[in-house]
Amino acid sequence: MFCVCSDLEKGLLKALKKLDDYLGSPLPDEIDENSADELTSSSRPFLDGQQLTLSDCNLLPKLHIMKVVCLKYRNFNIPQSLTNLWRYLNAAYIREEFASTCPIDEEIHIAYSSVAKALK
Repeated sequence: MFCVCSDLEKGLLKALKKLDDYLGSPLPDEIDENSADELTSSSRPFLDGQQLTLSDCNLLPKLHIMKVVCLKYRNFNIPQSLTNLWRYLNAAYIREEFASTCPIDEEIHIAYSSVAKALK
């Protein structure tokens, strides 16, 4: 599939790919030094492991807003190939504390409409 991406989208994709790579890299506490198998990828749901941390509480709302705004105003979605990033977002969406405090898409559209329209 051929994609004509703007410089903004290329920059965003580059940053999202870095995040995806980080989320897919095993953390030291995921690696069992006594195991003969080498762990090459992580399946942790959050930045620092199995539990939601302050870092996630800072990053996840921004990612969600970016996802909603980019889809609405730029017809751009996070590529499905960034599986670690989608695992991260989906892990957040099923958490009550995230789902109950996350603004609905329409509120995000309204909040960002004047800024996002300038980017068209």
